[in-house]
Amino acid sequence: MTPSRLSFLILLLGFYVATVQTVPALSYPLDSLPISLSEHNIHQIARTLPGASLETDPDGKRFRMKCKVMLRDLAGSKDADHAFEGLDLFLNLDMRGQTNERGLNGIWKLKVAWPKGQFLFFPWFFDMSQIKGSLTANGKINHNKLFIDYMKIYGPFSLEAQGIRVPCDAKESGRDCIFRLLKSKWKFKAVLNRLYNLLVKEAFSDVHPFVTKLEPKGRMRAWGEKTRVALDVDANIFFKGSLMLNGLEVRLFYPLSSKSCENGQIRWRDIFLGPIIPKEIFKSPSNIRIAGKELPVTICSDRASFGPLTLDTGNGTITLNEASFLFSRGTLTLKGLGIKDLKIHQLFKAVPISVDVSGYLPDAHFQGDRLVFKGQITVRIAGGTVTIKNIWIEPYAPIFRWGADIKFKHIDLKKLTEKTSFGLVTGAIKGRIKGLVMSGGQPEQFDLLIKTDESVKAPKKISIKAIENLSILGGGGGSVSFLGQLFKEFSYSKIGISCKLKNDVFELHGLYKSGNKEYLVKRGFFGGVNVINMNPNGRISFRDMLDRLKRIGESSQSEVEVK
Repeated sequence: MTPSRLSFLILLLGFYVATVQTVPALSYPLDSLPISLSEHNIHQIARTLPGASLETDPDGKRFRMKCKVMLRDLAGSKDADHAFEGLDLFLNLDMRGQTNERGLNGIWKLKVAWPKGQFLFFPWFFDMSQIKGSLTANGKINHNKLFIDYMKIYGPFSLEAQGIRVPCDAKESGRDCIFRLLKSKWKFKAVLNRLYNLLVKEAFSDVHPFVTKLEPKGRMRAWGEKTRVALDVDANIFFKGSLMLNGLEVRLFYPLSSKSCENGQIRWRDIFLGPIIPKEIFKSPSNIRIAGKELPVTICSDRASFGPLTLDTGNGTITLNEASFLFSRGTLTLKGLGIKDLKIHQLFKAVPISVDVSGYLPDAHFQGDRLVFKGQITVRIAGGTVTIKNIWIEPYAPIFRWGADIKFKHIDLKKLTEKTSFGLVTGAIKGRIKGLVMSGGQPEQFDLLIKTDESVKAPKKISIKAIENLSILGGGGGSVSFLGQLFKEFSYSKIGISCKLKNDVFELHGLYKSGNKEYLVKRGFFGGVNVINMNPNGRISFRDMLDRLKRIGESSQSEVEVK
Protein backbone atom coordinates (compact mmCIF):
# COMPACT_ATOMS: atom_id res chain seq x y z
CA MET A 1 0.00 0.00 0.00
CA THR A 2 1.33 3.43 -0.92
CA PRO A 3 1.78 6.10 1.78
CA SER A 4 -1.00 8.20 0.23
CA ARG A 5 -3.50 5.35 0.44
CA LEU A 6 -2.52 4.61 4.02
CA SER A 7 -2.95 8.27 4.95
CA PHE A 8 -6.56 8.30 3.68
CA LEU A 9 -7.31 5.11 5.61
CA ILE A 10 -5.91 6.63 8.77
CA LEU A 11 -7.93 9.79 8.07
CA LEU A 12 -11.13 7.76 7.92
CA LEU A 13 -10.41 5.62 10.98
CA GLY A 14 -9.02 8.55 12.95
CA PHE A 15 -12.54 9.81 13.62
CA TYR A 16 -13.29 6.66 15.58
CA VAL A 17 -9.91 6.27 17.24
CA ALA A 18 -10.20 9.81 18.61
CA THR A 19 -13.48 8.94 20.31
CA VAL A 20 -12.43 5.57 21.66
CA GLN A 21 -9.00 6.37 23.03
CA THR A 22 -10.12 9.35 25.06
CA VAL A 23 -7.22 9.54 27.52
CA PRO A 24 -4.32 9.19 25.03
CA ALA A 25 -6.13 11.64 22.75
CA LEU A 26 -5.36 14.40 25.24
CA SER A 27 -1.79 14.27 23.99
CA TYR A 28 -2.78 15.01 20.38
CA PRO A 29 -3.90 18.29 18.76
CA LEU A 30 -7.44 17.14 18.06
CA ASP A 31 -8.41 20.48 16.61
CA SER A 32 -5.90 19.87 13.80
CA LEU A 33 -7.94 16.93 12.47
CA PRO A 34 -10.19 17.56 9.43
CA ILE A 35 -13.51 18.91 10.62
CA SER A 36 -15.77 17.80 7.79
CA LEU A 37 -16.43 15.29 5.07
CA SER A 38 -17.11 16.69 1.63
CA GLU A 39 -17.98 15.46 -1.83
CA HIS A 40 -14.32 15.88 -2.74
CA ASN A 41 -13.29 13.67 0.24
CA ILE A 42 -15.68 10.92 -0.85
CA HIS A 43 -14.26 10.84 -4.37
CA GLN A 44 -10.72 10.85 -3.05
CA ILE A 45 -11.39 7.95 -0.66
CA ALA A 46 -13.14 5.96 -3.38
CA ARG A 47 -10.20 6.40 -5.76
CA THR A 48 -7.59 5.65 -3.08
CA LEU A 49 -8.89 2.61 -1.18
CA PRO A 50 -8.43 -0.71 -2.99
CA GLY A 51 -11.72 -2.49 -3.60
CA ALA A 52 -13.79 0.68 -3.22
CA SER A 53 -16.62 1.42 -5.64
CA LEU A 54 -18.58 4.65 -6.08
CA GLU A 55 -21.98 4.88 -7.75
CA THR A 56 -23.58 8.24 -8.55
CA ASP A 57 -26.78 9.32 -10.32
CA PRO A 58 -26.53 11.20 -13.62
CA ASP A 59 -26.53 14.63 -12.04
CA GLY A 60 -23.95 13.57 -9.42
CA LYS A 61 -26.13 14.58 -6.48
CA ARG A 62 -26.74 11.09 -5.10
CA PHE A 63 -24.00 8.58 -4.39
CA ARG A 64 -23.22 5.22 -2.80
CA MET A 65 -19.72 4.13 -1.88
CA LYS A 66 -18.91 0.56 -0.86
CA CYS A 67 -15.59 -0.87 0.21
CA LYS A 68 -14.80 -4.38 1.44
CA VAL A 69 -11.11 -5.14 1.63
CA MET A 70 -8.44 -6.93 3.68
CA LEU A 71 -5.33 -4.81 4.08
CA ARG A 72 -2.37 -7.07 4.89
CA ASP A 73 1.02 -6.54 6.47
CA LEU A 74 0.67 -2.82 7.04
CA ALA A 75 3.73 -1.21 8.56
CA GLY A 76 4.78 2.26 9.55
CA SER A 77 6.43 4.32 12.27
CA LYS A 78 6.57 7.80 13.69
CA ASP A 79 9.79 7.18 15.63
CA ALA A 80 11.49 4.39 17.58
CA ASP A 81 8.76 4.43 20.24
CA HIS A 82 5.70 4.55 17.97
CA ALA A 83 5.39 1.95 15.23
CA PHE A 84 3.34 -0.93 13.84
CA GLU A 85 4.11 -3.82 11.52
CA GLY A 86 2.52 -6.98 10.17
CA LEU A 87 -0.89 -5.40 10.77
CA ASP A 88 -3.89 -6.91 9.01
CA LEU A 89 -7.08 -4.83 8.83
CA PHE A 90 -10.44 -5.96 7.51
CA LEU A 91 -12.48 -2.96 6.36
CA ASN A 92 -16.13 -3.00 5.31
CA LEU A 93 -17.63 0.42 4.58
CA ASP A 94 -21.02 1.28 3.10
CA MET A 95 -21.92 4.95 2.67
CA ARG A 96 -24.80 6.51 0.76
CA GLY A 97 -26.20 10.00 0.54
CA GLN A 98 -26.59 13.13 -1.52
CA THR A 99 -25.00 16.51 -1.92
CA ASN A 100 -26.60 19.94 -2.11
CA GLU A 101 -25.63 23.54 -1.56
CA ARG A 102 -25.42 22.97 2.21
CA GLY A 103 -22.97 20.10 1.92
CA LEU A 104 -22.92 16.33 2.15
CA ASN A 105 -25.77 14.36 3.79
CA GLY A 106 -26.24 10.64 4.15
CA ILE A 107 -25.88 7.48 6.22
CA TRP A 108 -22.99 5.07 6.68
CA LYS A 109 -22.02 1.73 8.21
CA LEU A 110 -18.54 0.56 9.08
CA LYS A 111 -16.89 -2.60 10.35
CA VAL A 112 -13.17 -2.92 11.11
CA ALA A 113 -11.36 -6.01 12.45
CA TRP A 114 -7.71 -6.58 13.35
CA PRO A 115 -6.82 -10.30 13.32
CA LYS A 116 -3.06 -9.88 13.68
CA GLY A 117 -0.13 -7.48 13.82
CA GLN A 118 2.21 -5.79 16.27
CA PHE A 119 1.72 -2.30 17.64
CA LEU A 120 4.19 -0.26 19.71
CA PHE A 121 3.16 2.84 21.61
CA PHE A 122 5.89 3.00 24.24
CA PRO A 123 5.78 1.70 26.93
CA TRP A 124 2.93 -0.45 25.58
CA PHE A 125 3.48 -3.23 23.07
CA PHE A 126 0.46 -5.11 21.72
CA ASP A 127 0.39 -8.38 19.85
CA MET A 128 -2.89 -7.91 18.01
CA SER A 129 -3.31 -11.68 17.50
CA GLN A 130 -3.62 -11.97 21.29
CA ILE A 131 -6.19 -9.16 21.54
CA LYS A 132 -8.24 -9.76 18.43
CA GLY A 133 -11.18 -7.46 18.18
CA SER A 134 -13.53 -5.54 15.98
CA LEU A 135 -15.29 -2.22 15.65
CA THR A 136 -18.79 -1.82 14.25
CA ALA A 137 -20.45 1.52 13.83
CA ASN A 138 -23.19 3.31 11.95
CA GLY A 139 -24.34 6.86 11.73
CA LYS A 140 -25.08 9.76 9.45
CA ILE A 141 -23.49 12.70 7.72
CA ASN A 142 -25.29 15.99 8.16
CA HIS A 143 -23.98 19.08 6.37
CA ASN A 144 -20.51 17.54 6.14
CA LYS A 145 -20.48 16.69 9.87
CA LEU A 146 -19.96 13.07 10.87
CA PHE A 147 -22.28 11.63 13.54
CA ILE A 148 -22.06 8.20 15.20
CA ASP A 149 -25.51 6.88 16.05
CA TYR A 150 -24.11 3.65 17.48
CA MET A 151 -20.63 2.20 17.91
CA LYS A 152 -19.32 -0.94 19.58
CA ILE A 153 -15.77 -2.11 20.09
CA TYR A 154 -15.14 -5.66 21.18
CA GLY A 155 -11.76 -7.10 22.15
CA PRO A 156 -9.86 -7.05 25.45
CA PHE A 157 -12.70 -4.78 26.60
CA SER A 158 -16.07 -3.68 25.26
CA LEU A 159 -17.17 -0.14 24.53
CA GLU A 160 -20.57 1.02 23.31
CA ALA A 161 -21.39 4.61 22.42
CA GLN A 162 -24.32 6.53 20.95
CA GLY A 163 -24.94 10.05 19.67
CA ILE A 164 -21.36 11.16 19.10
CA ARG A 165 -20.31 13.95 16.76
CA VAL A 166 -16.74 13.79 15.51
CA PRO A 167 -14.20 15.17 14.99
CA CYS A 168 -13.63 18.34 16.97
CA ASP A 169 -14.71 21.76 15.80
CA ALA A 170 -11.99 24.15 14.78
CA LYS A 171 -12.93 26.46 17.66
CA GLU A 172 -12.80 23.66 20.27
CA SER A 173 -9.72 23.02 22.36
CA GLY A 174 -8.58 19.43 22.73
CA ARG A 175 -9.84 19.37 26.32
CA ASP A 176 -13.26 20.77 25.40
CA CYS A 177 -13.59 18.23 22.62
CA ILE A 178 -12.77 15.34 24.95
CA PHE A 179 -15.25 16.60 27.54
CA ARG A 180 -17.97 16.92 24.88
CA LEU A 181 -17.35 13.34 23.80
CA LEU A 182 -17.44 12.12 27.41
CA LYS A 183 -20.86 13.73 27.87
CA SER A 184 -22.24 11.42 25.18
CA LYS A 185 -24.01 8.21 26.04
CA TRP A 186 -21.37 5.49 26.35
CA LYS A 187 -20.41 2.55 28.52
CA PHE A 188 -17.19 0.62 28.99
CA LYS A 189 -16.75 -2.89 30.43
CA ALA A 190 -13.64 -4.94 31.09
CA VAL A 191 -12.44 -8.02 32.93
CA LEU A 192 -10.03 -6.49 35.39
CA ASN A 193 -7.13 -8.94 35.31
CA ARG A 194 -7.03 -8.95 31.51
CA LEU A 195 -7.00 -5.16 31.35
CA TYR A 196 -4.36 -5.00 34.12
CA ASN A 197 -2.08 -7.45 32.34
CA LEU A 198 -2.45 -5.58 29.05
CA LEU A 199 -1.97 -2.00 30.27
CA VAL A 200 0.09 -2.33 33.47
CA LYS A 201 1.82 -5.65 34.03
CA GLU A 202 3.33 -6.16 30.58
CA ALA A 203 4.28 -2.50 30.14
CA PHE A 204 5.87 -1.72 33.50
CA SER A 205 7.17 -5.04 34.87
CA ASP A 206 10.79 -4.31 33.90
CA VAL A 207 10.88 -0.93 35.62
CA HIS A 208 8.58 -1.82 38.53
CA PRO A 209 8.83 -5.59 39.25
CA PHE A 210 6.27 -5.15 42.03
CA VAL A 211 3.44 -5.04 39.47
CA THR A 212 4.14 -8.65 38.44
CA LYS A 213 3.21 -9.83 41.93
CA LEU A 214 -0.24 -8.20 41.89
CA GLU A 215 -3.27 -9.88 40.36
CA PRO A 216 -6.68 -8.19 40.40
CA LYS A 217 -9.71 -10.37 39.77
CA GLY A 218 -13.07 -8.81 39.13
CA ARG A 219 -14.82 -6.42 36.78
CA MET A 220 -14.63 -2.78 35.83
CA ARG A 221 -17.33 -0.55 34.38
CA ALA A 222 -17.35 3.09 33.32
CA TRP A 223 -20.06 5.17 31.68
CA GLY A 224 -20.86 8.70 30.71
CA GLU A 225 -23.51 10.88 32.27
CA LYS A 226 -24.44 14.42 31.30
CA THR A 227 -22.35 16.07 33.97
CA ARG A 228 -19.84 13.41 34.97
CA VAL A 229 -18.06 10.15 34.20
CA ALA A 230 -18.70 7.24 36.56
CA LEU A 231 -16.30 4.41 37.46
CA ASP A 232 -17.38 1.20 39.18
CA VAL A 233 -14.97 -1.59 40.21
CA ASP A 234 -15.71 -4.78 42.15
CA ALA A 235 -12.67 -6.95 42.73
CA ASN A 236 -10.42 -9.03 44.93
CA ILE A 237 -6.70 -8.25 44.84
CA PHE A 238 -4.10 -11.00 45.18
CA PHE A 239 -0.39 -10.64 45.95
CA LYS A 240 1.88 -13.52 44.95
CA GLY A 241 -1.16 -15.76 44.85
CA SER A 242 -2.46 -14.84 48.33
CA LEU A 243 -5.58 -12.78 48.95
CA MET A 244 -4.62 -9.26 50.04
CA LEU A 245 -7.75 -7.16 49.47
CA ASN A 246 -11.14 -8.82 49.78
CA GLY A 247 -14.38 -7.27 48.60
CA LEU A 248 -12.94 -4.12 47.05
CA GLU A 249 -15.62 -1.68 45.88
CA VAL A 250 -14.64 1.47 43.99
CA ARG A 251 -17.30 4.10 43.27
CA LEU A 252 -15.77 7.22 41.75
CA PHE A 253 -17.03 10.12 39.63
CA TYR A 254 -15.16 12.59 37.45
CA PRO A 255 -16.89 15.97 36.93
CA LEU A 256 -17.15 17.34 33.41
CA SER A 257 -17.48 20.89 34.71
CA SER A 258 -14.29 22.75 35.59
CA LYS A 259 -15.91 24.35 38.65
CA SER A 260 -17.28 21.26 40.39
CA CYS A 261 -15.99 18.31 42.39
CA GLU A 262 -17.47 14.87 42.99
CA ASN A 263 -17.27 12.74 46.14
CA GLY A 264 -16.70 9.00 45.91
CA GLN A 265 -15.54 6.12 48.06
CA ILE A 266 -13.26 3.12 48.09
CA ARG A 267 -14.50 0.37 50.38
CA TRP A 268 -13.30 -3.10 51.31
CA ARG A 269 -14.43 -6.04 53.36
CA ASP A 270 -10.99 -7.17 54.58
CA ILE A 271 -7.37 -6.20 54.05
CA PHE A 272 -4.68 -8.80 54.65
CA LEU A 273 -1.27 -7.11 54.71
CA GLY A 274 0.50 -10.35 55.61
CA PRO A 275 1.23 -11.33 51.98
CA ILE A 276 3.18 -8.11 51.34
CA ILE A 277 4.96 -7.96 54.72
CA PRO A 278 8.10 -10.14 54.88
CA LYS A 279 7.68 -12.61 57.74
CA GLU A 280 11.45 -12.95 58.11
CA ILE A 281 11.67 -9.23 58.94
CA PHE A 282 8.53 -8.44 60.96
CA LYS A 283 7.65 -10.06 64.27
CA SER A 284 3.85 -10.09 63.93
CA PRO A 285 2.73 -9.18 60.38
CA SER A 286 -0.86 -10.15 61.14
CA ASN A 287 -1.14 -7.31 63.69
CA ILE A 288 -0.53 -4.67 61.03
CA ARG A 289 -3.77 -3.42 59.50
CA ILE A 290 -5.51 -0.48 57.86
CA ALA A 291 -7.91 1.13 60.32
CA GLY A 292 -11.50 1.28 59.09
CA LYS A 293 -13.05 -0.17 55.95
CA GLU A 294 -13.45 2.83 53.64
CA LEU A 295 -11.49 5.68 52.14
CA PRO A 296 -13.22 8.94 51.08
CA VAL A 297 -12.16 10.23 47.66
CA THR A 298 -12.84 13.64 46.11
CA ILE A 299 -12.23 14.21 42.39
CA CYS A 300 -12.22 17.61 40.71
CA SER A 301 -11.51 18.33 37.06
CA ASP A 302 -7.86 19.14 37.79
CA ARG A 303 -7.03 16.96 40.80
CA ALA A 304 -8.00 14.01 42.99
CA SER A 305 -7.58 13.67 46.75
CA PHE A 306 -8.22 11.03 49.38
CA GLY A 307 -7.92 10.69 53.14
CA PRO A 308 -7.69 10.35 56.02
CA LEU A 309 -5.99 6.95 56.23
CA THR A 310 -4.47 5.26 59.29
CA LEU A 311 -2.09 2.31 59.46
CA ASP A 312 -2.29 0.59 62.85
CA THR A 313 0.77 -1.59 63.49
CA GLY A 314 -0.31 -2.78 66.91
CA ASN A 315 2.77 -0.93 68.18
CA GLY A 316 2.05 2.62 67.08
CA THR A 317 0.20 4.31 64.24
CA ILE A 318 0.97 6.11 60.98
CA THR A 319 -1.72 8.57 59.85
CA LEU A 320 -2.12 10.50 56.60
CA ASN A 321 -4.64 13.33 56.58
CA GLU A 322 -4.79 13.82 52.82
CA ALA A 323 -3.06 12.88 49.58
CA SER A 324 -3.69 14.91 46.41
CA PHE A 325 -2.75 14.19 42.81
CA LEU A 326 -2.60 17.07 40.31
CA PHE A 327 -3.53 15.78 36.84
CA SER A 328 -1.87 18.50 34.77
CA ARG A 329 1.55 18.04 36.39
CA GLY A 330 1.27 14.39 37.34
CA THR A 331 2.48 15.23 40.86
CA LEU A 332 1.53 13.96 44.29
CA THR A 333 1.16 16.08 47.44
CA LEU A 334 0.81 14.74 50.98
CA LYS A 335 -0.57 16.64 53.96
CA GLY A 336 -0.44 15.79 57.63
CA LEU A 337 1.68 12.64 57.79
CA GLY A 338 1.97 11.70 61.45
CA ILE A 339 3.86 8.94 63.26
CA LYS A 340 2.84 8.24 66.85
CA ASP A 341 4.62 5.98 69.35
CA LEU A 342 5.94 3.59 66.72
CA LYS A 343 7.89 0.90 68.58
CA ILE A 344 10.39 -0.35 66.03
CA HIS A 345 11.84 -3.03 68.34
CA GLN A 346 8.39 -4.58 68.66
CA LEU A 347 7.87 -4.60 64.89
CA PHE A 348 11.21 -5.81 63.52
CA LYS A 349 13.03 -8.98 64.51
CA ALA A 350 16.50 -7.58 63.84
CA VAL A 351 16.25 -4.63 66.27
CA PRO A 352 17.70 -5.74 69.64
CA ILE A 353 17.16 -2.50 71.61
CA SER A 354 14.26 -0.19 72.34
CA VAL A 355 13.53 2.26 69.49
CA ASP A 356 10.53 4.61 69.63
CA VAL A 357 9.61 6.84 66.68
CA SER A 358 7.29 9.85 66.55
CA GLY A 359 7.02 12.78 64.20
CA TYR A 360 4.88 15.03 62.07
CA LEU A 361 5.47 15.91 58.41
CA PRO A 362 2.90 18.62 57.59
CA ASP A 363 3.53 18.72 53.85
CA ALA A 364 5.22 16.79 51.06
CA HIS A 365 5.45 17.82 47.42
CA PHE A 366 7.45 16.90 44.34
CA GLN A 367 10.62 18.72 43.32
CA GLY A 368 11.57 17.06 40.07
CA ASP A 369 11.51 13.30 40.67
CA ARG A 370 11.77 13.69 44.44
CA LEU A 371 8.92 13.83 46.93
CA VAL A 372 10.29 16.25 49.54
CA PHE A 373 8.90 16.33 53.10
CA LYS A 374 8.69 19.25 55.50
CA GLY A 375 8.88 18.61 59.23
CA GLN A 376 10.92 16.12 61.21
CA ILE A 377 10.93 12.66 62.76
CA THR A 378 12.27 12.04 66.27
CA VAL A 379 13.73 8.69 67.31
CA ARG A 380 14.32 7.73 70.94
CA ILE A 381 17.11 5.15 71.11
CA ALA A 382 19.71 4.10 73.69
CA GLY A 383 18.81 6.93 76.05
CA GLY A 384 19.40 9.54 73.37
CA THR A 385 17.61 11.40 70.61
CA VAL A 386 17.93 11.15 66.83
CA THR A 387 16.37 13.93 64.72
CA ILE A 388 15.70 13.30 61.03
CA LYS A 389 15.03 16.27 58.72
CA ASN A 390 15.08 17.16 55.01
CA ILE A 391 13.55 13.81 54.15
CA TRP A 392 12.92 12.89 50.52
CA ILE A 393 12.04 9.82 48.51
CA GLU A 394 12.08 8.91 44.82
CA PRO A 395 9.05 6.59 44.62
CA TYR A 396 9.15 6.13 40.84
CA ALA A 397 12.86 5.33 40.51
CA PRO A 398 13.72 1.83 39.18
CA ILE A 399 15.45 1.25 42.54
CA PHE A 400 13.73 2.99 45.45
CA ARG A 401 15.88 5.88 46.76
CA TRP A 402 15.53 8.09 49.81
CA GLY A 403 17.62 10.55 51.76
CA ALA A 404 17.74 12.81 54.81
CA ASP A 405 19.93 14.79 57.19
CA ILE A 406 20.31 13.27 60.66
CA LYS A 407 21.54 14.59 64.01
CA PHE A 408 21.94 12.57 67.22
CA LYS A 409 22.98 13.26 70.81
CA HIS A 410 23.15 11.62 74.26
CA ILE A 411 23.42 8.15 72.71
CA ASP A 412 24.37 5.66 75.45
CA LEU A 413 27.01 3.39 73.91
CA LYS A 414 26.44 0.67 76.49
CA LYS A 415 22.77 0.33 75.51
CA LEU A 416 23.71 0.55 71.85
CA THR A 417 26.46 -2.11 71.87
CA GLU A 418 25.77 -4.55 74.71
CA LYS A 419 23.43 -6.73 72.63
CA THR A 420 25.48 -6.58 69.44
CA SER A 421 28.47 -8.56 68.16
CA PHE A 422 30.57 -5.42 67.82
CA GLY A 423 31.84 -5.43 71.40
CA LEU A 424 30.87 -3.46 74.50
CA VAL A 425 31.61 0.26 74.67
CA THR A 426 30.44 2.62 77.42
CA GLY A 427 30.11 6.40 77.39
CA ALA A 428 27.97 8.59 75.14
CA ILE A 429 28.27 10.00 71.63
CA LYS A 430 26.77 12.74 69.50
CA GLY A 431 27.10 13.58 65.84
CA ARG A 432 25.37 13.88 62.50
CA ILE A 433 24.87 12.23 59.13
CA LYS A 434 24.78 14.86 56.41
CA GLY A 435 23.42 14.23 52.92
CA LEU A 436 22.46 10.59 53.44
CA VAL A 437 21.30 8.88 50.24
CA MET A 438 20.06 5.28 50.32
CA SER A 439 19.45 3.23 47.18
CA GLY A 440 17.82 -0.19 47.31
CA GLY A 441 18.79 -0.70 50.97
CA GLN A 442 22.46 0.25 50.41
CA PRO A 443 24.10 3.60 51.24
CA GLU A 444 24.99 5.61 48.16
CA GLN A 445 26.26 8.76 49.84
CA PHE A 446 26.75 10.15 53.36
CA ASP A 447 28.98 12.35 55.52
CA LEU A 448 29.14 10.90 59.06
CA LEU A 449 30.65 12.53 62.14
CA ILE A 450 30.80 10.83 65.57
CA LYS A 451 32.19 12.45 68.73
CA THR A 452 32.11 11.80 72.45
CA ASP A 453 29.17 13.62 74.07
CA GLU A 454 30.86 15.34 77.01
CA SER A 455 27.53 16.52 78.42
CA VAL A 456 26.75 12.95 79.53
CA LYS A 457 28.64 11.84 82.61
CA ALA A 458 29.32 8.12 82.26
CA PRO A 459 32.32 5.75 82.48
CA LYS A 460 34.31 5.53 79.24
CA LYS A 461 35.35 1.92 78.69
CA ILE A 462 35.95 -0.13 75.57
CA SER A 463 36.21 -3.92 75.36
CA ILE A 464 38.93 -5.90 73.60
CA LYS A 465 36.47 -7.04 70.94
CA ALA A 466 35.35 -3.49 70.18
CA ILE A 467 38.99 -2.37 69.97
CA GLU A 468 39.78 -5.10 67.45
CA ASN A 469 36.75 -4.23 65.33
CA LEU A 470 37.56 -0.50 65.32
CA SER A 471 41.12 -1.40 64.33
CA ILE A 472 39.82 -3.35 61.34
CA LEU A 473 37.72 -0.37 60.23
CA GLY A 474 40.84 1.77 60.51
CA GLY A 475 42.75 -0.48 58.13
CA GLY A 476 44.51 -2.66 60.69
CA GLY A 477 44.33 -6.37 61.21
CA GLY A 478 42.32 -6.24 64.39
CA SER A 479 44.61 -7.95 66.90
CA VAL A 480 45.76 -6.60 70.24
CA SER A 481 49.20 -7.07 71.72
CA PHE A 482 49.82 -9.82 74.29
CA LEU A 483 49.88 -7.25 77.07
CA GLY A 484 46.55 -5.89 75.93
CA GLN A 485 44.98 -9.34 75.93
CA LEU A 486 45.52 -9.59 79.70
CA PHE A 487 42.66 -7.11 80.16
CA LYS A 488 38.98 -7.38 79.15
CA GLU A 489 38.47 -3.64 78.76
CA PHE A 490 40.33 -0.36 78.67
CA SER A 491 39.53 3.22 79.45
CA TYR A 492 39.55 5.93 76.83
CA SER A 493 39.25 9.71 76.80
CA LYS A 494 37.27 10.43 73.65
CA ILE A 495 36.02 8.99 70.40
CA GLY A 496 36.23 10.97 67.16
CA ILE A 497 35.42 9.45 63.77
CA SER A 498 34.65 11.05 60.42
CA CYS A 499 33.75 9.03 57.35
CA LYS A 500 32.38 9.93 53.93
CA LEU A 501 30.98 7.97 51.02
CA LYS A 502 30.51 9.48 47.57
CA ASN A 503 30.72 7.97 44.10
CA ASP A 504 31.64 4.60 45.68
CA VAL A 505 34.75 6.14 47.30
CA PHE A 506 34.95 5.73 51.08
CA GLU A 507 37.08 7.91 53.38
CA LEU A 508 37.67 7.25 57.08
CA HIS A 509 39.46 9.70 59.39
CA GLY A 510 40.15 10.05 63.07
CA LEU A 511 39.36 13.47 64.48
CA TYR A 512 42.36 13.57 66.81
CA LYS A 513 45.88 13.88 65.39
CA SER A 514 49.36 13.69 66.80
CA GLY A 515 52.25 13.89 64.37
CA ASN A 516 51.52 11.55 61.48
CA LYS A 517 48.94 9.56 63.41
CA GLU A 518 45.15 9.83 63.33
CA TYR A 519 43.23 8.48 66.31
CA LEU A 520 39.74 7.02 66.11
CA VAL A 521 39.82 6.49 69.88
CA LYS A 522 42.14 8.56 72.12
CA ARG A 523 43.39 7.42 75.50
CA GLY A 524 43.30 9.58 78.60
CA PHE A 525 46.18 11.40 80.25
CA PHE A 526 46.75 8.63 82.78
CA GLY A 527 46.67 5.73 80.34
CA GLY A 528 44.17 3.68 78.38
CA VAL A 529 43.92 2.77 74.74
CA ASN A 530 44.50 4.49 71.40
CA VAL A 531 42.93 3.11 68.21
CA ILE A 532 44.85 4.38 65.19
CA ASN A 533 43.60 4.95 61.66
CA MET A 534 46.26 3.16 59.59
CA ASN A 535 45.13 4.70 56.28
CA PRO A 536 44.66 8.42 57.05
CA ASN A 537 45.48 9.71 53.57
CA GLY A 538 44.01 6.92 51.46
CA ARG A 539 40.66 6.28 49.91
CA ILE A 540 39.10 2.90 49.35
CA SER A 541 36.04 1.67 47.51
CA PHE A 542 32.91 1.10 49.53
CA ARG A 543 33.08 -2.57 48.58
CA ASP A 544 36.48 -2.77 50.30
CA MET A 545 34.95 -1.20 53.39
CA LEU A 546 32.21 -3.83 53.35
CA ASP A 547 34.94 -6.47 53.14
CA ARG A 548 36.49 -4.96 56.26
CA LEU A 549 33.19 -5.25 58.06
CA LYS A 550 33.04 -8.92 57.13
CA ARG A 551 36.45 -9.42 58.72
CA ILE A 552 35.27 -8.12 62.08
CA GLY A 553 36.14 -10.65 64.74
CA GLU A 554 39.24 -11.93 62.91
CA SER A 555 42.78 -10.96 63.94
CA SER A 556 46.04 -10.29 62.15
CA GLN A 557 48.36 -7.48 63.23
CA SER A 558 48.09 -5.01 66.07
CA GLU A 559 47.14 -1.43 65.36
CA VAL A 560 46.31 -0.62 68.99
CA GLU A 561 48.44 1.19 71.52
CA VAL A 562 47.92 0.16 75.15
CA LYS A 563 49.65 2.23 77.81
